[in-house]
Amino acid sequence: MRRFYLYRRGKYWYAQLGNPETGRRLTGKSPHQTIRDEAVAVVYGWLEHGFPQTGGSSPKKISDALDLATILTFIKKSNLSSGDVSKIGSVLTEKGLVSSVVLKDAGGAESFDSFLSRFWDYDVSPYVKEKHAHGLRMGKTHVAQSYGRAEKYWIPYFKGKRLGEISRQDVKAFSIDLAGKNPGLNHSTLNRIMTVGTTALKWAFVNDLIGADPTFGLASYSNKTRKRGVLTPDEAKRLFDLHWPDRRAMLANLTAMTTGLRIGEILALKGSDIGDDFLSVTHSWSRKDLLKCTKTGEDRRVPIIPRLRDALRNLVLENPHGPDGFVFWSSKKDEPWDQQMSLNALQDMLVVLSVGESASDEEKKDARAYWKDRNVVFHSWRHFYASRMADRLEARKIMLVTGHKTRAVFDGYADHSLDSDLNEVAVASADMFNSIVPSALVG
Repeated sequence: MRRFYLYRRGKYWYAQLGNPETGRRLTGKSPHQTIRDEAVAVVYGWLEHGFPQTGGSSPKKISDALDLATILTFIKKSNLSSGDVSKIGSVLTEKGLVSSVVLKDAGGAESFDSFLSRFWDYDVSPYVKEKHAHGLRMGKTHVAQSYGRAEKYWIPYFKGKRLGEISRQDVKAFSIDLAGKNPGLNHSTLNRIMTVGTTALKWAFVNDLIGADPTFGLASYSNKTRKRGVLTPDEAKRLFDLHWPDRRAMLANLTAMTTGLRIGEILALKGSDIGDDFLSVTHSWSRKDLLKCTKTGEDRRVPIIPRLRDALRNLVLENPHGPDGFVFWSSKKDEPWDQQMSLNALQDMLVVLSVGESASDEEKKDARAYWKDRNVVFHSWRHFYASRMADRLEARKIMLVTGHKTRAVFDGYADHSLDSDLNEVAVASADMFNSIVPSALVG
């Protein structure tokens, strides 16, 4: 095949370069010459140095022009699927030539707010259905929390954008804006908010709704989070020596302190789960999912000290719905009491511990601020249990009780040691809790 062909249009000569791969000619380009020999000389210069570009850019290689012609010919002649176009768009996006590619009549044309709302709607979410189809857990509480974060943070920021228009730079800009506008949120919370959108975008890419993954290479926030506050053994003893207005609140907090159970696992306890020496932990409870499996999906047994065991059995006998109901019963037969009650009661009693019941409103306000700054919440009891027991037993044995799946996670809970703990290494775990739990607990 000839390297180029000349033809005249008006007074100027034009050249068409031949494409040896396709046998086709490129679109004619004028060397701006009226004399044939001079036009030929210019064209040979193109073949050697490339096409001249406007704006001072470097000459474009002839091979690049031929490759482009091949690509364009392929696109024009081929019956491309949406997946093929997505892959082409992904390459263009990765090279920084386009910010996004939205396929006509494809998933990427859907508004991002509509897609994200549907993605985190438990009843219609394709993501949730996919998880369940593969035997993976996806609780209603988690999905509802994700939906709420999507509505509060992601949807307002990207309002008016289509799914396929969300670029990597858009997501990076959002992550910076999120942190800047919410200085009170810790990095752990910020990461959870980011996961709401990035999970949906990754799923859209994997399922060919968009041509590129806009979350690729996105940096997460530092995982250095504020440590959960933990009471000292002396503070815990003085706390439970106080008079608690609601006995259920005191026993729920004592159960958490002496067993390391999560609040959902405590609320799910029924009378039949209280053995002579162990609690059977087979379920967890949440407002949306109701009774469900434990966080790890595995049952376990947890030692319980006799004093607390007897107090819980007495609480079961007080259940107005009968002894087969929840240990921590409520006015509704099929529901335990609300988990917030245990936390609210703990916060109230911590204030009493600091300033007493007759303190002024200002003193109580300062006490609440003090405990908030120490970051003591109901879940702190799980840290308390892990840290006290970590001084006495090897981690592997404690993890059988707490239900931690990895040593790394457990270490995060157990890292609350005190200098005085070194003098308590020889003390058995039962003695540790017997010294804290009130002796007159039953009655």
